[in-house]
Amino acid sequence: MRRVSAIWSLAGLALVACDSVPDSPEQVWLERGTVLAAEELEVDEHVTVRWSHFVGSDKGWYSWGYVRDRSGNFLDSITGNTKATGIFPWQVPARLCGKKIQVEMCSGSPPRKTKHACHRSKGFLVKGDCSEDFSSRSVEGVEGTTATTTLAEVRELGPLPLHSRSRRWTAASASQTRVTNTERPSDASVTSVALVVVWLGRLPTFVSAFAETARGSGPTFFIFHTHDEEPPVHSDRVHFEHLTLKSLATRLWKTDVMQNVFSTMSFESFEDRVAECYADDNPAKGNDLKPLYGALFQEELRNYTHWGWTDLDMIWGRLDLFLTKDLLTKYDVISFPDGARPALYLSGQLTLFQNTPLWRHFVDGCLEGPGHVNYGGCYAEGLLSEANLFFDEKLAIWFAALRHARIWVDFSPLLIEPRWSRLSGRGVQKLSREQGRLLVHGSQSLPFVDVERRNMEVHKLQNSSDCYTEFGLGWSFACVPTEGNDAFGIAYEIAGQRLLLSPSLPRLVDGGVEFAAWHLHRSKQRFHWESQCQTVTCHRERQSANISCECSSTGSGASWNRPIPNIVHFVLTDRDTRFFDWPCYAAIRSAWEKLQPEQLLVHVLDGVEPGTFDDWWQAARAFITAVVPFSRSSVPSSLNGLRLSHPAFIADFRRIQILHDWGGIYMDTDALSLREFEDLRGWRAVLARQGGVELRATVGLMMFEKHSPLLLPLLDRMRKAYTGSWGVHAGQET
Repeated sequence: MRRVSAIWSLAGLALVACDSVPDSPEQVWLERGTVLAAEELEVDEHVTVRWSHFVGSDKGWYSWGYVRDRSGNFLDSITGNTKATGIFPWQVPARLCGKKIQVEMCSGSPPRKTKHACHRSKGFLVKGDCSEDFSSRSVEGVEGTTATTTLAEVRELGPLPLHSRSRRWTAASASQTRVTNTERPSDASVTSVALVVVWLGRLPTFVSAFAETARGSGPTFFIFHTHDEEPPVHSDRVHFEHLTLKSLATRLWKTDVMQNVFSTMSFESFEDRVAECYADDNPAKGNDLKPLYGALFQEELRNYTHWGWTDLDMIWGRLDLFLTKDLLTKYDVISFPDGARPALYLSGQLTLFQNTPLWRHFVDGCLEGPGHVNYGGCYAEGLLSEANLFFDEKLAIWFAALRHARIWVDFSPLLIEPRWSRLSGRGVQKLSREQGRLLVHGSQSLPFVDVERRNMEVHKLQNSSDCYTEFGLGWSFACVPTEGNDAFGIAYEIAGQRLLLSPSLPRLVDGGVEFAAWHLHRSKQRFHWESQCQTVTCHRERQSANISCECSSTGSGASWNRPIPNIVHFVLTDRDTRFFDWPCYAAIRSAWEKLQPEQLLVHVLDGVEPGTFDDWWQAARAFITAVVPFSRSSVPSSLNGLRLSHPAFIADFRRIQILHDWGGIYMDTDALSLREFEDLRGWRAVLARQGGVELRATVGLMMFEKHSPLLLPLLDRMRKAYTGSWGVHAGQET
């Protein structure tokens, strides 16, 4: 029989004729070839999902589908498209084995919430060999540990191979070339950042808070808004510009990606389509333009070394303190996700690129893949679809990685409401902004991050790509582990086909934790901001969840100092029995030049300064703030019935006392400083790691805050562990 489906549109009632289909009482059904599927499906078999309810792609509608259990819980995704076929191929995944499922198909334009319809199929039982744990399968073609590897079996783990990345996607453009150093800005000593926002429709109420806090954050901001209205703030750092949809269409038409994909379309048709897709009532669609900002606004961005995108629901701190020169010159792409999703993606809130031709035009053609929820085939075609394709967070990382970008993804600099609650614990949820800096108060109990365990978990996930459920299975570039649904504390480097994990250090100050920016996200509708304040204090009401930010007459009391003072300590206990030769001189001089300490102190047993190779000692004195004598009686002469007389053992115990009383950085005289420790001083305690397969700390390089609560217990453990043997008390007990 021929099935006729009635579709309701804004224009009225329309009748759409479908292909001939088998007789079926359902609006969603499954076929094996031309035969209706019964009540059972087989694992890995190919079926066709048919749907009677669809509309033409000329209307800009699209279709997508889900697999759900009987309770409606999400299990899998069906490839979507914009073609008016109502036909969707699907292979039954092994992970559904033994489950009773329903297929749900939807059509419409959810960003506008005006054209939407969903229907479900009857129930199906997925049969097959369900004895195998399909969730534990290793990824085909990926070397290294499998997904079933237990943490106990994983020891020293290096970079994770990302072989599956190059296999999944095909770059349709032949211009996808490798980045070379010659394409980087020529003057790496000077960096400047411009961040862009395109806002469709009227500017929101929270734009005033955005503009006011952005002025002192470091970068320059360009806000292009399609509704003609007076901007809330005028500043040489925050530029508002009215961008008509006609002007937007003209700019888009000139970009490589539009010319490559829509070359057969007339400009008049293109302009009409832009006006429809990017209208005021579809603000979420603006997210799809973010990867094109470098090309769209290259004239405005020409004087900056970096360009990037952001959102208007941001309250800014001192972003320039987080975007260090090392980051800006080392990486092609830098992204600060808010940590709410356990996946690597380019954050829609804050992502930056080198401002070179390559990275202004890194999206220049089709990224061809198997398709998913919003679109199928060449995803660049979706730029003229009304649907929000998440081009910024869903697709941009794939384009960048296929160009061999060196990418830095750091989950710690941004604050979101769940993280604020977690840091505050049971205390008052208080946040302040003063001197342009954002500080969460009362966060003495920081989330614990076990970096080695996270590294093991990354390897155990083994290139999984099904963690960003908002996008569906297979979409995430790589899954990453979280703690309490937060990826805070870890940063990832994507370099070539390798994934490297690093600790992401919170910026600790005397009063709490400092953040680069605050992403309001779902809080923006419950947010009140009192403008024109030198100091603003924000509180979150636990009952109503409303957030109120008001002027404060007094500051937070934070000194904005790092917990670990920049004081360097060396200890000499030899009483001239060992040479003070040129390596000792090099250690002291390199510490002075690289660490630039407030003080460099050499603590000398009984005040007896080195006499052998006196020239080297005298040369070192030029870099020493003070020679601090200490008495032999400050360290026990015996412990546990054993004599304590070796100079190195005396130094082991004395350095702990020094760090407790002074705070700062202790280094052995054979340690050469290669760089500053500004980031490490953001912690309250840092110990270097001893070589070997075991996680052993070394006392040859330590950093502690003054009067650290860790040090006196450590000193007591060292005393009890003393055996007179080398390294026992100092190595194992730390």
